[in-house]
Amino acid sequence: MARHIGRLAPLLLLIASAASAQTSLTLDEALAKALANNPTLAAARAQADGASAGVTAARGQWFPRVTLSESATRSDQPVFAFGALLSARQFTAQDFAVARLNSPGATNLFTTRVGVQQILFDGGRTSAAMAESRARRDAATASVDEAATAITLAVTSTFGQLVTLQASARALDAAIAAATEDLVRAERRRDAGTVTDADVLAIAVHLSELRQRRILLNANVAAAAATLNRLMGAPVESPIAVVVLPPPSSHATPDLEALFTEAWGSRPDLRRAAADILIAAAAARQASSVWWPQVAAQAGVEWNGITAGDRARSWVVGGEVRWSLSLSGADRARVQAASHARSAAELMRADLRAAIQVEVLTAVRQLEAALARVSVGAESVAQAAERARVVRNRYDAGLASMTDVVTASSALLDAEARHTAAHVDVMNAQAELRRAVGRR
Repeated sequence: MARHIGRLAPLLLLIASAASAQTSLTLDEALAKALANNPTLAAARAQADGASAGVTAARGQWFPRVTLSESATRSDQPVFAFGALLSARQFTAQDFAVARLNSPGATNLFTTRVGVQQILFDGGRTSAAMAESRARRDAATASVDEAATAITLAVTSTFGQLVTLQASARALDAAIAAATEDLVRAERRRDAGTVTDADVLAIAVHLSELRQRRILLNANVAAAAATLNRLMGAPVESPIAVVVLPPPSSHATPDLEALFTEAWGSRPDLRRAAADILIAAAAARQASSVWWPQVAAQAGVEWNGITAGDRARSWVVGGEVRWSLSLSGADRARVQAASHARSAAELMRADLRAAIQVEVLTAVRQLEAALARVSVGAESVAQAAERARVVRNRYDAGLASMTDVVTASSALLDAEARHTAAHVDVMNAQAELRRAVGRR
């Protein structure tokens, strides 16, 4: 017996040291950390902030645009010199001389300009651009909620996987301890001549298989913990000790119609589909605005001088009507393309509504099945544990074989694994139902 305990001592010390270094984590805590620190979700929020800034940029087209410029030019080109002198109000009668007009010499011109332009009418281009920017902002906001929902599902699934693996590890540790005792008992009975070496070999093989499964399980636990840390935005090597939350004791049958209505009002992908329709509608309005002219008013003041310190002021006020049409039919084709894009977006939203109904119905049924499996699984674990106890007692009394003991032990492990999996399935089904109806 002491020999086998000595074999397990390093493993027990390793497990104890690892447990002391781990930190307890609940599902709610994992979700909170992921929603606060996940890089993918942070990137989606940054894109939403950029889309919000796009609304302000589009609105800015309605405000006056001010242009300021400062220039200095030197040339002996006759027309330039003539214009420079006039702009600076420095032109004299001597400058009309033919020789001076042809050869004015190098002339400087320093100019400061301040101009203002205001769009008065653009055929709906700016209002359509603003509508499109608002729709894109709404779509980006919905994408943030979609990303949060996807991360929530991923965290819940990985958390459940880690719960399952750690529960299996605890069950395997108990099974290894029980198999070690069975091996000692079998060796003692073999020495007494009541069993053969075949019984000892059977339990030894069983114990070896359990230890191999435990080693493989360690690697799977490490991989699941690393994935969960990545989703939470934590260092992947951080140790985690998961605490599973118990499932609800009862679950009322939900009203599917109420869930459908809630999903149609809350699903982020449905809100994004509605935003896509608005984007397509705004694009159609922008395409149609080509049939209308653009009207703008502008004004400016400038200071010109032959020297930088001596300048003359002048001003200008004007308006512009601009109408640009394509003779190739491209403008009409763009209008038609935008109309088809809007029709496609509306059809896609209609299909999405039907798909949401399927997802809600599936999530409800999966949750009901998982809750039922939890109840049945508890009974199976109790029955398997009792059977394992009875078989060991019968083996001690010489009424059962070591094969019966190994079979009963394996059946207990399987029952515990299925029960834990049912608990995890409840968590996943609840998360999937929340996603299906658009709850955060």
